[in-house]
Amino acid sequence: MGNLGGYQWMTTAAKRVGGPSALLAGVGVLGYLAVRSVEAGGTAVYKKLRSVSEETRSASGEVFTVTADGDDGNGLTLRAGDEIRVLKDVGEAVLIEVSGGQDNPYVVSPTFLASVCNWNGKGA
Repeated sequence: MGNLGGYQWMTTAAKRVGGPSALLAGVGVLGYLAVRSVEAGGTAVYKKLRSVSEETRSASGEVFTVTADGDDGNGLTLRAGDEIRVLKDVGEAVLIEVSGGQDNPYVVSPTFLASVCNWNGKGA
């Protein structure tokens, strides 16, 4: 008895669209369009994420050797001899990767970065 309402809804919908075969065809077309839309959206998101990833990898990539010990006050401590790679410089912040670091990447201020190595970027 529990599926009587669903059966009644299906028969009413089938009558409105011209029969059960038209209803089945309509559901198939709508399903196809939904799957294609999700696929197109997923492809667009994938391409965007891939381009952002490639941009980050190839943004600067310059490697600098730390010349003075320093602590940025946000959990990053650099020692003389450490190597860092500048991934992105946006002026007021710099995205870096410390070679062998466990918590990469780090966002640091340009003044801190300039104080511990010979980096000279947009914000320094």
